[in-house]
Amino acid sequence: MQKSHITYLDNSGFALETGERFFVFDYYNNHPAGGRLGLAGGVIDPAEIAGKNVFVFVSHAHYDHYNKVIFQWERQIKNIHYILSDDIPPRHGALIATPGQSYELDGMRIDVLRSTDEGAAFLIDAGGQVIYHAGDLNWWHWEGEDPRWNADMAAAYQKEIHRLKDVAIDIAFVPVDPRLGDNLLLGVDHLMRTADVRLAVPMHYSANQKAVANAIATAPQTGPYRSRIVPPLRRGQSITV
Repeated sequence: MQKSHITYLDNSGFALETGERFFVFDYYNNHPAGGRLGLAGGVIDPAEIAGKNVFVFVSHAHYDHYNKVIFQWERQIKNIHYILSDDIPPRHGALIATPGQSYELDGMRIDVLRSTDEGAAFLIDAGGQVIYHAGDLNWWHWEGEDPRWNADMAAAYQKEIHRLKDVAIDIAFVPVDPRLGDNLLLGVDHLMRTADVRLAVPMHYSANQKAVANAIATAPQTGPYRSRIVPPLRRGQSITV
C-alpha cells in the first residue's frame, strides 16, 4: 500500500491524500477546531489544497455529512471533481452516483453500494489502492426497536457487505456509533470478517472517542483484527499510513 495521509474532519468527514489524489469525504463542519487553520483545525481551506487533484465525495444529504460550502472550493481549486449520492440535487459537472452502479473517473473505478440509512457508500479503486467509505451504510441495531425492523436491517446490511466479500481494501472508513450501545461493533465486525480490510478507520462517533476506543480494545470479537483498526481520531488529527 502506498503511503497515505489521513485527517479527521468531524463525524464521517475525512481528508485523504494518497499518491496524486486528494480525497474529501462527507464534509460538513466548516468551523475550525481550537482556532487552528486548515486541516489542523479539521476544516478544508481551498487555498491550502489549490494545486492538488481533488475529489469530493458526499454519501448523502444529511446535514452532518453534507455542506454546500464544498461547491465554493471550485473557485480556487482548478482540478476538483464532485461525486454526489443521487439523493442530493444534481449539480452541473458532478458525477451523480446511484447505488448498484459503477463509474470510471480519472483512472479510478467507483462502485456504489446502497446505504442502510440514506444515500450511498463508495468503493474506490484508485490505481491499485482501494478505499471504502461507508457513509451511513451500517448495521443499525437499536435496543427497543421492533425486532422485525432490526432483522430487516441486519439482512440489508449483510446483503450489501456481501458485495465486498474477499475484496482487498486498503483503507476502510466505517461507522462505529456509540449511540448503539452494546451493538456499536456489529457493522465493523461483519465488514472485517467479510472483506480483506488492511486498515479500518472508525467514524460517526462525534466526540465520543473513549466509548469507541474502549469497545474496540476490550470486545472479544475484535481480537483477530484489532491491530488493523485505527484508534478514534480527534478532529484535526492526522496520521500517515
